[in-house]
Amino acid sequence: MADENKAPALDFGALIAFVAPGFVGLFAIAYQLPSVDKLVADASNAEQNVGVFLFGLLASLSVGLGVSGLRSLFVDIAFDFLLEKTGDGVKNSKIQWKSFELSSLTKLLMLRDNYYRYYQFYSNMAVAMILWAVSRKLSASPDVPQLSGLQWFLIWIGVVLMLLAAGRQLREYYQAKKVLTEV
Repeated sequence: MADENKAPALDFGALIAFVAPGFVGLFAIAYQLPSVDKLVADASNAEQNVGVFLFGLLASLSVGLGVSGLRSLFVDIAFDFLLEKTGDGVKNSKIQWKSFELSSLTKLLMLRDNYYRYYQFYSNMAVAMILWAVSRKLSASPDVPQLSGLQWFLIWIGVVLMLLAAGRQLREYYQAKKVLTEV
């Protein structure tokens, strides 16, 4: 495959889809594991070195991939069901790889970057926010104050807004992908 047809290994889309939600997920884990709490504290230290930053980035990416796995088990299935049953029956069209033209690969990658990566960000962030809130609630540390009713309300509003935005992005991705794969 020519280099112009290859996707970059770690691009902006991957950063927003996995690293940002992974960072929130890392904070969720920090409430339960003292070693991760120390990593987060060290990474926020003004006198950190590059190694701590890279370790924090790698940890966020790894946790973000785990969050994405949870998303695929729960959120994707729910959205696929809802999108197919409501509205105009939008669904995830299957790509016929045997007849798929290589010239369409660039278009498919653009669709992924312009729609699906944002879906991944919004839905992964919703999952990470839920994990963070539950982990904080279950924290046994006396240093972690409990959230107020208003704070819980705002967290759940944030989760709902993330899921609404995710649903919109996924619908647009499915519609555009259907047009691309029908040609």
